[in-house]
Amino acid sequence: MVKDYNAPPITRQSSDTMEETVERPFTAIGIPDKVDAEKFAATNDKESNKNPEEKEANEEKDGSLKDYFRVFTYASTADRILYSLGLAGAIIVGAALPLMTLVFGQSTAEFNQQATGQDSSTFTSNINNLVLYFVYIFVARFLIGYLGTLCICIAAARTTCALREDFLDKLLRQDVAHFDKGGSGSAATQVTTNGNRINQGIAEKLFICVQGISLFLSGFIVALSVQWKLALIVMSIIPAIFLITGVCIGLDAPIEARVTKIYSQAGTLAQDAISSIRTIHAFGAHQKIVDGYESYLRKAHKEGNKKSVIYGVLFSSQTFLVMSGTSLAFWQGFRMFQSGEIGDVGTVFTVVLSVVLGATATLLIFPQFQAFTNASSAAGELFLIIDSPSTLDPLSVEGWQPSSCNGEIIVHDLRFAYPARPSAQVLQGLSLSIPAGKTTALVGPSGCGKSTLVGLLERWYQPTSGQILLDGRDISEYNTKWLRSNIRLIQQEPTLFQGTIFENVVKGLIGDQKDLPAAKQMKLVQEACKNSNAHDFIEALPEGYHTQVGERASMLSGGQRQRISIARSIISNPKILLFDEATSALDPRAEKVVQSALNRVSINKTTLIIAHKLATVMAADNIVVMKDGQIYEQGTHHELIKSDGLYAAMVRAQDLGTKANDEDIQKELLETQNVEDSLDRKGALQRTQSHYNATELEREVEHLAAGTLGYSLIKCIWIMLKENFDLRYWYAATIVGGIIGGGTYPAQAIIFSRLVRVFTLQGSEAQEQANFWALMFFVLALANLFAYFAIGLACNSIGQTLTHRYRKEMIERIISFDQEFFDRPENSSGALTSKLSSAPTALQELMSANLGLMFNILVNITASSALGIAYGWKLGLTLVFGGLTIIVAAGYYRIRIDQKLEVATEEQFPGSAGLATEAVTSIRTVSMLTLETSIMRQYSDTLQAITRKVIKSLTFALLPYALSQSADFLVMALGFWYGSRLIASGEYNTSQFFVIFIAIVFGAANYILWLRTVKPNIRESDETNGKGPSSDGVIAMEDVEFRYKQRNASRVLRGISMKIKPGAFAAFVGPSDCGKSTVVSLLLRFYDPISGYITLNDQNISLMSPQLYRRYMSLVQQEPPLYLGSVRDNIALGLEHEPSDAEIQEACRQANVLEFVASLPEGLQTPCGSKGLQFSGGQRQRIAIARALIRQPRLLLLDEATSALDTQSERIVQKVLDEAAMTRTTIAVAHRLSTIRHADVIFVMEDGVIAEMGTHEELQRLRGRYFATCLAQSLDQA
Repeated sequence: MVKDYNAPPITRQSSDTMEETVERPFTAIGIPDKVDAEKFAATNDKESNKNPEEKEANEEKDGSLKDYFRVFTYASTADRILYSLGLAGAIIVGAALPLMTLVFGQSTAEFNQQATGQDSSTFTSNINNLVLYFVYIFVARFLIGYLGTLCICIAAARTTCALREDFLDKLLRQDVAHFDKGGSGSAATQVTTNGNRINQGIAEKLFICVQGISLFLSGFIVALSVQWKLALIVMSIIPAIFLITGVCIGLDAPIEARVTKIYSQAGTLAQDAISSIRTIHAFGAHQKIVDGYESYLRKAHKEGNKKSVIYGVLFSSQTFLVMSGTSLAFWQGFRMFQSGEIGDVGTVFTVVLSVVLGATATLLIFPQFQAFTNASSAAGELFLIIDSPSTLDPLSVEGWQPSSCNGEIIVHDLRFAYPARPSAQVLQGLSLSIPAGKTTALVGPSGCGKSTLVGLLERWYQPTSGQILLDGRDISEYNTKWLRSNIRLIQQEPTLFQGTIFENVVKGLIGDQKDLPAAKQMKLVQEACKNSNAHDFIEALPEGYHTQVGERASMLSGGQRQRISIARSIISNPKILLFDEATSALDPRAEKVVQSALNRVSINKTTLIIAHKLATVMAADNIVVMKDGQIYEQGTHHELIKSDGLYAAMVRAQDLGTKANDEDIQKELLETQNVEDSLDRKGALQRTQSHYNATELEREVEHLAAGTLGYSLIKCIWIMLKENFDLRYWYAATIVGGIIGGGTYPAQAIIFSRLVRVFTLQGSEAQEQANFWALMFFVLALANLFAYFAIGLACNSIGQTLTHRYRKEMIERIISFDQEFFDRPENSSGALTSKLSSAPTALQELMSANLGLMFNILVNITASSALGIAYGWKLGLTLVFGGLTIIVAAGYYRIRIDQKLEVATEEQFPGSAGLATEAVTSIRTVSMLTLETSIMRQYSDTLQAITRKVIKSLTFALLPYALSQSADFLVMALGFWYGSRLIASGEYNTSQFFVIFIAIVFGAANYILWLRTVKPNIRESDETNGKGPSSDGVIAMEDVEFRYKQRNASRVLRGISMKIKPGAFAAFVGPSDCGKSTVVSLLLRFYDPISGYITLNDQNISLMSPQLYRRYMSLVQQEPPLYLGSVRDNIALGLEHEPSDAEIQEACRQANVLEFVASLPEGLQTPCGSKGLQFSGGQRQRIAIARALIRQPRLLLLDEATSALDTQSERIVQKVLDEAAMTRTTIAVAHRLSTIRHADVIFVMEDGVIAEMGTHEELQRLRGRYFATCLAQSLDQA
């Protein structure tokens, strides 16, 4: 009699109903009548179109100045004090220049009086006194400028740090449905790049802006107080400056916001591709990823080019109006001097210089608004997440937190549909009782709702209707963290974090256990690992529990990852255990041992098991068979077998046909286990005693870890200029503009000196001379109008083109590297995505506007120095080698210090980005282990360390910066007798350029150039170009040995030799970490053997083109990644052409995914979401199988290809694969032996060698390891 457990009566659907959806015509799936022209790249547009609510929300956050000012709410009280001191310093520093005009004006009067016969001793005495004022202003400006900039930079670093922490905090508080949308962009891009842009906008840029405002106000105050009438006349240029600048900034801000958003989406695509690089390599999808990424770049390029005219107008109008105002001021000032309204020539120069300085201040103020708009749009991106409401906050303190948990779970009339597909009901009135302390199993076809129930128990989603009761209370009434702390989930696809094995397992501790001493925590970790059968292989590693697992645990096999995740889950001794295919990745021996351990830890605990391997649920107190979101039947194993229903049919399908009694099984297993344990000990000893060629490894590490070529700035610029020769006309416009703009400075000095002399003349000659030289100032203004319009227009066009090109080049190079590059810890997907964003942006700054300014400054310095020496070589040389040297030296040392700062922090910022990215991409693991707080603490500690290092470096870096900002007053004091307007007012811009910009962008060009020198071992070359497999042939391995360079371990493969005939079905079986998956990796040429060789049709595959060779095959992995885009796009990933409807239909039919796709609301155009998390594991697997079969491969590689499928789907897919194997060579890696029993040859691997080989029948007769494994998996003796 089947147990009831308060469930509804057993109902079975008729076969007609079951097959109804299959008979739907394929046109209903949603394949368009006409194939879209755009391929992979267009999918995100489709996706955004299908999510109007998200699109609308994104459009609301274009990034306004409101977002900019909101950033300052993250400043602490201490930060606000620092900001106040810094801004006060900026005000004082800004006011220092107009005070200088008073001294300068008085000095000019002294020069005029000397020219008209003043006593020389009196003149010298007065000038000496005035020179002292320049020195006093220099000292005050140096000290106040240094302290003010230091205060504001420290406050900015701390404020940005707090914002970054809050962003990640709010991101981790989001419900899982938020991450399923995949619309948040790359966490690495948002946290790192946007954080850096915000920091730039609230640090030096803010200081310069406030300094400019102070200069603006004080300049006009001084002018009005000295001669209000002349001041008001000259001030007529100010409204025009404000009007033009305001319009330009208003046009620029929304464009910048759109560009920021596009790059964020591009970062998401890059993150997904880099994190699943094996799939990209296996399917030859490099070009599709590059095309998809470039489609975003084209959009950003198109938007960014709209700013060219804006920048041209902005830069040119400001300089034109300032110089026109200067011309007007001198013309009107001389007229007022002649008429007697102004009695002192010093008054004219004081007013003119004060107004000009005030107007010039707009050149300090408004260019910073670009940084402010950048910071605003970056902040808007972050605030979009920060302000997103979370329907379920995992860190909330609200909710009931009882002192104990009994563990009784009752599900009542539960209905649920995923938010992305609200019309597709996954659970349809499910009612189920899970008694406390008992084991309940859920089995059934993929997509029937088993894993969905787990998601609802974890409160990742909210049910549409119905209830889930825990100990009589709705789980929504409990505190979320308390609930998840009492539930431990082991998933089908385990996620480990970067760090050591110990650090990963210890993450499973809860409450006070987290504060235990390390020694006690280690004991708990070891005990948990022993229970999960992980202790032995961990101890065999050279570094034991302190072994690094790598990104996505790439250093471990699938079975090892699963056992460590099991240890992590059971270490806290939870009351409720959820096993979602917990042992699917384990070999039979490990599975039996682990299952025994799980049975032990399940005693007196509520346990819910989800499984396709029915051997793991035979002992369950209640087995619930689900179908179409409802209970189909339930009972114990014996009761369900007796009822001969769906469960019994599933059991028969998984039976290997090996009859044996329990004594036979135990005897065979014991004998085999003794042999395996001996081999484990031998292998562990060999692993411990082995050493990789240290010299070779150190050389490789030294090169790969460099990240730079050490090229000089000039060499980097020269390389970039040569390879972008097609931009020569834009560069010519930039250079000409820079030369004209730079040449105006010495021209101003000449005109200025002539105007000073004009005031000593009399009569009509004086008026003619005044008119002429005022007109010359206006001519200079017109020249600057042309020059700076050319610079603004050309530089933005160059910058947008370069960032497009080098972003594309970087993604092309990064995804073309072989697997060994990605095995390195510093090349995590988060760090590479961060570099992919930051390096081209910095290069854009270097090779666009700053290059134009460089020519401007070069011409300025050269012409000014030559002019000074020409006018008087003694004083000229003194100024050039005395005054100018001070400014250049100060800038140089600031560059050196900033370089050291960049190198010191560069290693840590990608690390923090990688940590954030890892947390976001593994959000389900983070939430089920309640790791939000510990991750935030780790992230905060990393950021705090970076911030402390930045502050320490700033303390020294800002000394030369402050000197360069104030040294011009010393130069003026040194050279004032000559009256050079050039040195008095020109070098401020020079020093600003050298000390602010170059250091920031210096490392970017080197990094991009360094990437070009990293040559993957497995790549296209002249020797392999065009060489692919000639035809089907024998696949052979001859004495192949292999070790992973990033693991300090012995050989994984030890002299493997084998042959597989064309068209054969070969299988590799054996324990975890025996080398099965490594064989697949070598066949795919992710790596090359360290000795021996692999041949196809007697051709060494290392002599073939990797691209052409991989077209020969397809891979279906155990954990198949899907990408942002539609189902159709994911199926067509590995094709070079756009597939026809018939091709997609056939692939879907073969993979048994046709019915499922037909049931989706949007058919093939249904978006998969981030990493395909919209679908169950089995659904993702079948899409991946369709992706493999549509390529019509001649070699099909199956790495646990059917492990995630239910029995019915497995049988159908296996039949399809068996049929496919008749016309192609198939190599399968499997733990489930029922999937490979009909293979032509089965290789049984053990510790890197082939222990047995033969057909299923031949190996059965050997009664060895394979036979014992068959016995362990047989169900028919039950």
